[in-house]
Parts: sequence; structure tokens; C-alpha cells
Amino acid sequence: MRTAIDPAIEHIVVRAADSERVRSDTASVVERADGTLLVAYHSYSHGPEGGEDFGAAKVYLAESEDGGRHWTNERMVADIVPGDLNVMSPFLCGVADEILLGYVRNHCRGDTSMHLQRSGDGGKSFGDSAPIWEHAGEYRIQGGASSLVQLDSGRLVLPVQSCDEVWVADENQSIETHFSDDGGHTWNPSANRICLPMRGAMEASIAQRADGSLLMSIRTQLGAVFLSESSDGGERWSRARTSGLRSPESCTCLRRLPNSDDLILFWNDSEYIHDHHHLGIRSPLSAAISSDGGESWRKIGDIDAGDCMLTNLGCTFLSSGAAIVTYLETPDPEIADGVYRGTRSTKAERDAHFAMELKAALIPLAWFTNR
Repeated sequence: MRTAIDPAIEHIVVRAADSERVRSDTASVVERADGTLLVAYHSYSHGPEGGEDFGAAKVYLAESEDGGRHWTNERMVADIVPGDLNVMSPFLCGVADEILLGYVRNHCRGDTSMHLQRSGDGGKSFGDSAPIWEHAGEYRIQGGASSLVQLDSGRLVLPVQSCDEVWVADENQSIETHFSDDGGHTWNPSANRICLPMRGAMEASIAQRADGSLLMSIRTQLGAVFLSESSDGGERWSRARTSGLRSPESCTCLRRLPNSDDLILFWNDSEYIHDHHHLGIRSPLSAAISSDGGESWRKIGDIDAGDCMLTNLGCTFLSSGAAIVTYLETPDPEIADGVYRGTRSTKAERDAHFAMELKAALIPLAWFTNR
């Protein structure tokens, strides 16, 4: 069944798939001092791995002067180091008078480094990179919900997921956070990790609640969005619990509504399907609101829908109050008229439709507050 989308929401293609790029996604947007926007994303060139996770991904920047409706001046900012697999999952964060840019270098399926660069001129140029970690000795990344969160205290909190090696039969990922109290120059890991069964806890997204505590949303294989809490700025995390929101195995994004105590969660409001390769379809892309710090949730509406996957989410609330929600869109031959067709797709079907585009939904503040 098709989902009706509010016409107040504008849908923009930030980076299309074309003869040069097969996939672009996992974006992070920052608003600069002059009101223009800077976006970072990873983008995959055509090659043997195509748009698979370990394809030829590099990190790019682009700019918008009209609130995200048009993007120009695309340029590469992080290339693949010879011998590595790729570079991916970038984030941007404005800290004091600087913009921080971070990304992961995938050395192999069991080793990564994360690097951080700084710009003092609004992202026109970035200085030499410095490591948050080097050669972790495990597969440690941010995944599709890349972000760096600055708390009211000034502390920076970076959620990451890790496992010994990815895409193996016994893979089980766990989440920890790294935090910095000196503007990102030095980092410390959290005292504990968040663990869950099956493939584990993945792609964390964090928001600071009105009382100063933190709430984290988590991708799982358990049929629901899970949540964890921290009362000490990300140094320790509670045992994960279900949010009560049904979900496939897919990315989430958690934010606090501007000038409000309310929390907003972006996720795929889709039923759990045990024999689906993502345990459910990744459509529609929806939003829910919580007025009690994440104890309960009410669905606001759908942001995008269709016979496609909608995932790898980011959200920035602009100074105007409007939100720019970024996500990957790719056709899914397993979805027919908005529902799972009941059979797995073939490689030939996937190859015939394979095009992963970076999209953005521009959402006015009233869409969140007047529903």
C-alpha cells in the first residue's frame, strides 16, 4: 500500500548515481556562520566491488547556498590510501570557530583507523589529519549513522560499533563511545560496551535530553529500535532496552527538537520479517516524537516511501528550525506497492536496478510541532 507524504516536505537529490559514481550516502551536514551549508558524504566509484560496503569509496564535500535545495562545488577531501579498502562514514561538527571532519579508513575487514581534520575557514580547506585511533585491531566504525555530538558542557561524544571481523558467520557487533573534553585533541573510550544478541548493537545515534543525560538509538536484528542511556556524558551506558517501535535491521537517527524538550527519532516503520535479508523492508522512512525523554513514542508521519530502501540517516536542524534529513535511496526489487513481495531478489534483479543516491528531505519545523 502506498504511503501519502505531506507536500510540505521537499525531496532533493544531493548526489545522483551516474557514470562516475554508483553509490553516495552516509552524509553529515553543518550550517556555517553565513547560513550556507556544507555536506560530507562517502561516494563510490564504479569498480569490481561496485557499491558494496568495501567498494572504492572516498569522502567528498559539497555546498549549498539555498538551504539544501541545490548542491555545488563537489570536491574530494579524503582519498583511499594505497593498500586500504576505502575511506567512509564521514561526519562534520562545528566546534567553537572550527569545523571538524572525521572519517574511517578501512585497512581490511578486521582493522580500521579514524582520522579527524580541522577547518578554520568554514570548510574551504582542512588541515592535516590526526588520528582518533590508529589500527584498532578490530573492525571499528560508525556505520550509516555517522555523527559527532557536542554536549552543552562542550564535551564531544563519538559513538562507534566494533567486532573482530565484519561479514563473517559469528559476527557480533557492540557499541561504545569515545569522548573528548579538549575539542577533539585527545579521546577516551567509555567504560563499557552495549551488547545485544544475533548481529549485535549497531549504528548508534545520540541526543542530549533536557536534563543533560544522553539517549542512544540502536540498529538491531531484534525487530525493534533499541535504546540506551547515559547519565555521565557518555562514560557509561545502560543495558539496552526496546523502544517499542517495530523496525527491520536498519539505521536510525535521534535528535532533540530545537528549543524543546522533545526528542525526534527517524527510522523505518516496517514490520519484522524473519526470512528477509534485512529482517524487514527499509521503507517507509518515518519520524516519531517523544515528550518524556524516550520512555514512549508517537509516530508523526512518513518522510519518504516507495519500492526502495531508505536508510543510512542523518539530520541537522538549521537555525531556521527546519530539518534537513539525509538518506540513501536505492530501488528494492523485493518491494511491490510498498510491501515485501515474499521472495528474495536475484543478483540479476539487483544488478539491473542498482543505483544508490544520496537524498535529502527538507522538513519545516511546523511538520514536527503541529501534528
